[in-house]
Amino acid sequence: MNKILNVIKATVLIFGLSIANIYAQETEKVIGTVGGEKLGDDRIVICVLGTQACMPVQIDKNMTVKYNGEETKLTDLPFALYLEAELNGNKITTIKIDERKTVICFAEHKAGDDEKLTGLLNGIKGVEDFTLYHKSNQVLIEYNPKQIAYSELEAKVKNAGFILE
Repeated sequence: MNKILNVIKATVLIFGLSIANIYAQETEKVIGTVGGEKLGDDRIVICVLGTQACMPVQIDKNMTVKYNGEETKLTDLPFALYLEAELNGNKITTIKIDERKTVICFAEHKAGDDEKLTGLLNGIKGVEDFTLYHKSNQVLIEYNPKQIAYSELEAKVKNAGFILE
C-alpha cells in the first residue's frame, strides 16, 4: 500500500511540475543578424552569432523598430542588420537593432584566413572594430555606415577571396 501511495505522489508531483513548466515564461536572448530568407509577414530568420545556425522566429506583424530614423516593420529590415532579440519560446518579445554592426558568415575557414581577414578589415576605412569567431566561421564587425555601406564591406571581403554563406 505504501508503494502505491509513493507512486501516486510521484505521479502528481511530475504532473504538477509539467503544468508549471508549460506556463513558465522562459525568455532567451539571441544575438545575430537578419537572415536573407523571406518567410511571410509573421516570421523572420535570425542568423545567430557564434553558432553557424539560422533560426526562423515568429514576430508580431505590427512590431516595429526605428531603422534609418523611421519606424520599420521587422519583415522590412535589411539582410545582415545586427540585432539583439529576446524570445519567449520561438516568438520575439523585444528587439534592438544596431545599424553600426553586422556579422559576416564564411563558408569555410582555412589556415591563414585569420591573418588575411584581420589585415583586410584593419585596412578598410569605416571599420572601427571586429571580433573573429573561429568556431562558427563568423566575424562581428562594428563600422561607420556613413563611411562604408554594408554592401561595400561585403564586396571587399568577397573580392579578397573569402567565400561567404
